[in-house]
Amino acid sequence: MQSYKFLLPTKTLTKNELTDRLAMSGQRVKCTDPHADEIYKADVTFKPDAAVIDEQLTVKETIHYIEQTKKCSTGAKVIVLAHGSGSERDRYLSTGADAVLPADANAEAVINSLEKMLGTSMGHRISYESELYERVSYALCELGITPNYCGYRYLRSILILLISEPDMVRRISKTVYPKVAKIHGAKPSCIERGVRTAIGRSWKKVSPEIKVKYFGVHSTLLESSPTNSEFIFIVADRIRREIKLENAKNKNS
Repeated sequence: MQSYKFLLPTKTLTKNELTDRLAMSGQRVKCTDPHADEIYKADVTFKPDAAVIDEQLTVKETIHYIEQTKKCSTGAKVIVLAHGSGSERDRYLSTGADAVLPADANAEAVINSLEKMLGTSMGHRISYESELYERVSYALCELGITPNYCGYRYLRSILILLISEPDMVRRISKTVYPKVAKIHGAKPSCIERGVRTAIGRSWKKVSPEIKVKYFGVHSTLLESSPTNSEFIFIVADRIRREIKLENAKNKNS
């Protein structure tokens, strides 16, 4: 599968999901602060295949970025997420933007647009990651780990990675944390701490029934929460076995 490079100078919730799904499907992603100087600098050094811009930049800055990008030899594709009127969107397109989507477009819409522009073959992989993304997100929320925790996104990325590559389960500290840290632009120590905090707080409020569902009957007798490794291994293994069972049923039906 060909790997592409994507520049995401945005801090919206769409970026969070988009970053996870692109990175976990093998694409290279670079996130920058939503400031014109930072974006131009990243554009020159990273040389992305495509960039997603939202209107945290001014209209003038966005248009200038599009013009500069189209002058570069790399010729990166540009998607603009815009709040403005039809005439404003027309300005972006006439300047050279390859697509203009509504500011509230979800990650799925942005990915579809990227696929059309680049003519990629990453659709099947991203489709699988999308399904896995939803399954893992549901499991975390069921376990009391909600999006308001920093550790929520870290755990989601870790679980998706380990479900897809189970051999990495014995290398959580040395390999998984650094890899996820790179995806989220954080330090491995921040990943470990965020995960530990999320697990510890959620364990106090999650119901005994949910604990038993994921961790077995003895989990209700534990005085403290599972370690990061224990939690990650057990939840990843459960979701992996559920997927395997569903695939077997579908194959036999």
